Amino acid sequence: MHLLSSSAQHIYWLGRYLFRIGYVAQHLPFTNDQQAETFAQALCLHIDDAENLNQFMLDPQQPYSLISQLEIARDNIQELRGLLTAKAYAELNHLIKNVKCEAENIRAVIDDCCEILKAEQPDIFLFFYLGQSIEQIDTYFRFQHNIHNVLETVDPVVVQLYDLGWQDLQSTWEILKNQPYVNQFYAFTYQLENQFEVYA
Repeated sequence: MHLLSSSAQHIYWLGRYLFRIGYVAQHLPFTNDQQAETFAQALCLHIDDAENLNQFMLDPQQPYSLISQLEIARDNIQELRGLLTAKAYAELNHLIKNVKCEAENIRAVIDDCCEILKAEQPDIFLFFYLGQSIEQIDTYFRFQHNIHNVLETVDPVVVQLYDLGWQDLQSTWEILKNQPYVNQFYAFTYQLENQFEVYA
């Protein structure tokens, strides 16, 4: 199976959004104002108390809320209608369409969506896993977690992409592994986005 560039990119971003939503949902609800403010700052949000952050993340009217981001994920799923199995497509749409504005339900929906996508064709899972991993690295930089273990899990993915003809990723990836700093990460993601443009 050989994916079109547009399909690979939709799968990649679906992986990124699902990881992002799941990560935030795991931390809700906040009860400590200082922790909430620190968390919000890492996401570039100007919110300084737990109650407002909890409300913001579950407000469908807010463009950066978890509910709104789930809708963006659903848009990516719509673009994959002809690629996903009919069962997977229907289940993913049903899950997101019926999600409740509750952190626990959102976490469950994200887990179910990920399990469905893991069972799809290997090329679909490759780009889904790539998106999840890149978002995890981005998140770990934001929250100052150790990224070395994540880099190790991505290494085999970059090798698979190399075998698909994505040789241009190799140099920026090696630099990132040797210099695991945010600027090198952005250089790698920039190169990755360029590869989607030339992948056929």
